[in-house]
Amino acid sequence: MRDAESIAIRNRLGFIDDENPFPVSVFNSLVPESYDYISLGYTGDDLTSVIYKNGGSSGTVVATLTLAYTNGNLVSVDKS
Repeated sequence: MRDAESIAIRNRLGFIDDENPFPVSVFNSLVPESYDYISLGYTGDDLTSVIYKNGGSSGTVVATLTLAYTNGNLVSVDKS
């Protein structure tokens, strides 16, 4: 039984939680690499970057998304 404070996410591979963490493999998506860590960057209240890594916070970057805004509206997402 899972305790009340843990949050479990069900995906097609099973539950992702403290006992069964990532890696997540994403197919046919914007980030088609396996990753186990995500770092978010903000400018003010706007999310401006998402960095996906494999190997934890000091691991290898597998993809970076850069988000651009005009007048507070998201206008583009670039992947590198």
